[in-house]
Amino acid sequence: MKKRLSFILMLVVFIPTFLYLHQKIQIYVEAYRLSRNFCRHNELLDKRDYLMYNFSKEVSLAKVNQWAQLENFRPVGRERVVALNIKPKEQIARNNLTQFLSRLLKTSTSTSAALAKEKR
Repeated sequence: MKKRLSFILMLVVFIPTFLYLHQKIQIYVEAYRLSRNFCRHNELLDKRDYLMYNFSKEVSLAKVNQWAQLENFRPVGRERVVALNIKPKEQIARNNLTQFLSRLLKTSTSTSAALAKEKR
């Protein structure tokens, strides 16, 4: 009887502690991902500003209009749709499984990927 009681007591203490630790890890993973995205965003903004500055200094509006007329350039209309990153059916099924598991555990789908990148 005492063995069962001590085992149940250990489970009662271990399971909430484990769930708390899991939640803390998820918070750190999301913070890491957000920080990485923010740094990448700033880097891309700097590159865009640099390219726009160089473009505005080297190319005039008259040259752009002349190129557009020579190349028969037309902007894409609203009725046209471009499909990018079409996934095969096998990958969609695998993603559905990972989405189900992530909903079950209330985690994000790329948690393991973020943890793996952090280990490098």
